[in-house]
This record gives sequence, structure tokens and C-alpha cells, in this order.
Amino acid sequence: MACGPCMGAAGDEPDGGKLQPIAKRSCTDILCCFLFIVFWVGMLLIAAYSILFGNVFRIIYGYDSFGNICSMENEPIEGVELSGMDMTNKSRVFFMDIRDPVRSMEICVSQCPDKMLNTNGEVEDFATDTGSRLCRYDIDTSEYPTADQGLDGPCPEVVYESKNIINRCVPVQLEEFVREFIDNVIEALNSAELISKALADVYMARWAILAMCVIALVLAFLMVFLIHIVAQIVVWLIYIISVVGSIAGTVALWITWKMKKDMFEQLPELEQLDAASRNVQAFLIYSICATVFTVILCLVILVMRKRIAFTVELYHQAGKALSAMPLLLIQPVWTFLILAVFFIYVAAVFVFISATGHPTVMNDTGYVTYDPPSPVRHFWWYHAVGFIWTAEFILACHQFVIAASVADWYFTREKKKYSSPILKAIGRLTSYHLGSMVFGAFIILLVKIPRAILLYIQYKLKDSANEVAKCVLKCLSCCLYCLEKFLKYINENAYIIIAIEGGGFCNSARKALIILLSNSLRVAAINCVGDFVLFLGKLTVVALTAVSGLLIMGFQDDPRLIFYAIPVGIGSIFAYIFASCFLSVYEMAVDTLLLCFCEDTRINDGSAEKPYFMDKSLMEFVSKSSKKMNKKKKKSDKEDETDADPAAVRLHESPEKSSPTGDGPRDEVDAPLDPAKEAKEA
Repeated sequence: MACGPCMGAAGDEPDGGKLQPIAKRSCTDILCCFLFIVFWVGMLLIAAYSILFGNVFRIIYGYDSFGNICSMENEPIEGVELSGMDMTNKSRVFFMDIRDPVRSMEICVSQCPDKMLNTNGEVEDFATDTGSRLCRYDIDTSEYPTADQGLDGPCPEVVYESKNIINRCVPVQLEEFVREFIDNVIEALNSAELISKALADVYMARWAILAMCVIALVLAFLMVFLIHIVAQIVVWLIYIISVVGSIAGTVALWITWKMKKDMFEQLPELEQLDAASRNVQAFLIYSICATVFTVILCLVILVMRKRIAFTVELYHQAGKALSAMPLLLIQPVWTFLILAVFFIYVAAVFVFISATGHPTVMNDTGYVTYDPPSPVRHFWWYHAVGFIWTAEFILACHQFVIAASVADWYFTREKKKYSSPILKAIGRLTSYHLGSMVFGAFIILLVKIPRAILLYIQYKLKDSANEVAKCVLKCLSCCLYCLEKFLKYINENAYIIIAIEGGGFCNSARKALIILLSNSLRVAAINCVGDFVLFLGKLTVVALTAVSGLLIMGFQDDPRLIFYAIPVGIGSIFAYIFASCFLSVYEMAVDTLLLCFCEDTRINDGSAEKPYFMDKSLMEFVSKSSKKMNKKKKKSDKEDETDADPAAVRLHESPEKSSPTGDGPRDEVDAPLDPAKEAKEA
């Protein structure tokens, strides 16, 4: 690879084969790290304020229209007559008219109604039997039959059979609610019925979905294990399995569609349900899409088959690196756990922010509401920005740890004696490069915020008649999406350069961009083949998981299942997530090895004083590739010379043939190859 001028100045001092940028490091992008700490101090102050002044029980248990928090003793609110009541035994929020919960009066009750109550007399009987009074607190049960009904009480307009959901009384029969209050009755019911049936199928097939998740997890581990052990074979094996799996999945879908279609057509016309017809159509669409995808997959593999050799060798080196650092394979698990804990923290703070505020009497209804003070409302946005920034920072640290571990392994002479690479990478990260990770995450944040604003504007203008504005917003969103993907790719390579050289983010990003541009064709070919191989690995896991799911549900043959495609689709989504998590380590390792290879050829020349760090098998591959290229070039030159002047060729070859001692000029093909030239040409 022609990587010489990409990674630094050409006049670097000789280092005796030892890469000095790794040994001599200093803190990078300190100002960014300081600003990030200051920002987090603000987030912690917001969290402390919200916890101290927010009443989270008001969110958990709910409160009535008079400011009383259910399940608690309450203090009186000035100017509110029914406030300050003891609601210890009343833990449920009940709406006088659930059809309009925003404007309806709310009260605390001890029990949600377990049946439909159509009259005030039935409400009185329910209160007598259960002790749960559904009218306003100042109305005695004996007054229920003659009390008014309505949105503002004092007794409910209509009482549905309800269940306790998050301490709120929610009607059980949501279909009736839809039937009564949505204009398009038939379509709404059909949609609700379809969703209900789909959710019912998911519930009925829950164990099959769980089994598919376990199978996907095992297959993802096996895929990593196979690439880890036999990288050179698995790349080709993935191609074969992907093609076979895609064909098998396509055939299985067509067979399933045919069976479902025949069963549907054999039914009497009166028994041909709409849901069964949709199921047949769904499998037909899946089968057509799978066929098109399989054809495209076969064509792509046919075109890319000649560009796999170097990718195979890089994957072989990545397998060696991960065999020396097996714990690196579970790095995504730790990152996921850290992100999960951070997400729980942010969600908890959001809840506490929502629970702040003092009771305020609404002028139009006289009900009590708790609105957060005006400055507190901005805490949401501050914390949301901090959430995005910190999440990107965690992902950047994840990428750096993998890159630093692989780079350290590559630039170590005695690789068998190398120990604790992950801990060393984490130590280097926390000691020197946290600021660079913050800087990279901040750049992504600067793109995500405008994207979020544009998406919000698009949502607000979805019913607008201005098609030009909608088109402009969509174009801007698309441009920002592409920019974000580009910056993430540059950031990833910048983190690799930081792991190798220890420089700041801007300088490393510049070097990463230079090396990518100067080797654009080679890098594009390697990345495309590598990403495609990883995609095929994910596809293999998904296809085998989907086939397993079809077999599991086929063996069960549960007549209660209507939509087989939904449980299979959910299991396939989980399979793709599992495969992506584990194979992402390989993706980062291959990208790191590529840049390490370029840096190795820049720093060293293969001489005794400055030997290469690259593995012997990689060096042998480079040498073989260079020799083949030289032979082809020499053969082409000879053919050109022969076509131009055959006599000149004979005169050129005669000195060699007339020197039996070998003192004459030697053929260039037999001359020793320059190792640095070999590496760069490869």
C-alpha cells in the first residue's frame, strides 16, 4: 500500500524499530475535557435540585384535581377546598370521563371498577359493596342516585370495567373506546383488531421467540469463534453459508406461502377470514423480497470474489489479535451495560425534573396542577444534550479501547509475552486521551442537534399544505444524516490514529483523512469487502435463526397462531442485534490493523536496524503479492519491447546468456525485492 506520506512527516528521526509516539504520550485536548467536566457538574446540580425539590411519588401514584397525592397524607393548599385530605387508603387515580382525560376531574379511589356501571344506582351499589367511592369526596353515597353526572362530576359520566395500570384506572375494553370516539369506526376497529391479534401471537409464541434469541446468541458466538479460529476459511465459508442460507430461507418462505395459500383456498368461502388472507399476502411479499435479495447477493459475491485475498489476511491477523486478547470480545457487553446504567440514570433524572413544581390553580377549571418553574423547564434540554454527548463519549471510549489494544498487539515484538492489553488501553485512555474522546463526541453532537430540530419541525409540519417546505426539510435532514455518517467514520479512524501515535484529535483526524484519501481506492475496496463479510456474517446468523424459528413453530403447530411472520421477525431483529454487537469488534480490529500496517511501513523499512512489526504471515502475503505484480509488470514490459524492436530485445538479453559465471547483469525479476517497496505495493 502506498501509505508513506500519509501518517506524518517524511523526515522523522530513526527510532531503531521502536515506535516512539506510543511510548511518549501527553494529555490531549485538555480544554475539551475540562468543559465536559463543567457540563457534567451542571447535570449533577440539576439532578440534585430535582431530587431535593421533586416529589416523585406524585408521578408514581398520581394526584387528584384538588392537589391530593394518592396513597399519602397531604397538606392543605390555600384556596382549594378539598385539598389536604388523607389518601393513604386510596391509591388509584380515577377519571370522571376517561374519554377526555385531559379536562376530566380526577379523584383518588381505593379500587378501580371491575365491571361496567351504567347508572348512578350501580355506582352506589359498587361503593357499598367495595367501599370505593367513585363520586367527589363531599358527596355522600346516599346522594349518588340524584347527583349530576359529567366531565366535572360530581359523579362519573360513564364507568368502564378498568384495570390498575401504573396506579391509574384504565378501561379494559379499549376497542369499545375506539368504537365510540373515532370517526372511522370500521377501519379503527380493524386496525385495533389487527394489532391485538399480532400482540396475542407474540404472547402465544413468547417461548419460541425466547428460543430464537438463545439460538441467535449461540450462533453469534459461533460466528465469532469460527472467525477467531479459522479466519482464512470462514470468510469463504460465510459466503457459501450466506448464499445457501438465503436460498434455503427463500425456498422455505415460498413453500410456506404455497402451503398457506392451498390451506386458505381449501376453506369454504364463509370461513375464509380476512386475517388469514393477509397472512398469505404477507408471506408472498416476504418471498418476493427474499428472492430479489438472494439474486442481488449472488451477483455481488460473484463480482467481489477477486478482492477478498487481502481482506482474508487482515481477518487472519484480526483472529490472531483476538486470540491473544479473548476478553476483547465481551467489550460490547460492558459498553452496553454502561450505556444501560447511564440511560436509567438519565430517565430517573427526567422523572424527578417532571416531579418538580408547586401547586397552581387553573383559572378555567379551578383544578390543581403542578407545573415546573420556567427555568426548570430548560433543564430538560440541558440534560437531553448531556445525554447525547455522554452516550457518544462512551461509544468513543469503546472504540478507542479496541483500537488501542489491537495497535499495542501489532506494535509488540514479543506478541506471545504481551499481557493485560485491555487494562493498558483503558489506563492510556483515562490518563491521556479522555479529552480527545470528548472532542469527537462533541462533533457528533453538533450534527445531532440540528437533525433533531429538523425532525421536530417536520413533525409539526406533517399536516401542512406547503410541499416545498416539506421537501426542503427532508433534503436538509438527508444531508445532515450523510454528514453524521461521514464524521462518525472519520472519528473512528481518528481514534485509531490517536491510539497509535498519541496525538490530539484534530491532528489525528487530519492524518486519518489524508491516509483515507491518498489510499481511497484500496481503503474503499478493503472496507467494502470487510464490511460486506461482516454483513454476511450477520445475515448468516439472522437467516439460520429465522429458519430455526419457522421449524420451531412448525413443529408446535399451534392453531391459535395467526401471523407466523411477526414472531419470526422479532426473533430475527434480536438475532441481528446480537450478531452486530459481537462482530463489531472484528470490524474495529480490521480497520485498526489496516492503519497499523500503513504506519508500520512508514516508520520501518524492513532492514535489520528497523524491522517491520507486522506478523510473518502478513509479510509473506505482501511478498507473494509483490512478486506476482512484478512478474506481471515485467512480462508486460517485455511484450511491449518485443512489439517495438525484437532486435533490441536480443541485444539486451545477450550479455546475460554469454556470462556463465553470472558476473553479467541479472534479470530484474530475480533481483532481491525491497521489503518496503513490497509492503507499499501490496
